Amino acid sequence: MIVWTNRAKKALQKLEKVIAKRIYSKTDELSKRKISLHKVKSQDFYKFRVGHYRVFVTKLKSKNIFLILTIKHRKKAYKNLKK
Repeated sequence: MIVWTNRAKKALQKLEKVIAKRIYSKTDELSKRKISLHKVKSQDFYKFRVGHYRVFVTKLKSKNIFLILTIKHRKKAYKNLKK
C-alpha cells in the first residue's frame, strides 16, 4: 500500500503531467515490489530514481505500507534533506 504525504502530493502537482505520470506509475510498481530501493546515507529512509527526479520513501514496519515523503529534482535532492 502506498501513502503520500502532503509534501509529496504538492511536489507531484508542480511537475509536468508526463513526468508526474511516470512517477505515479513507478510508485505503483513499488507497491508490487518490482523496483529496488536504495538507502540514503545517514538517513532512515530510502530513494528510487525516475529520470532526473528522486522519490524519497520510508517503509512503515508495522505493516506493508510505503510512505512517499517527497519528490525532488536530482540537483536539489540532497540539499537540506529532511524527513
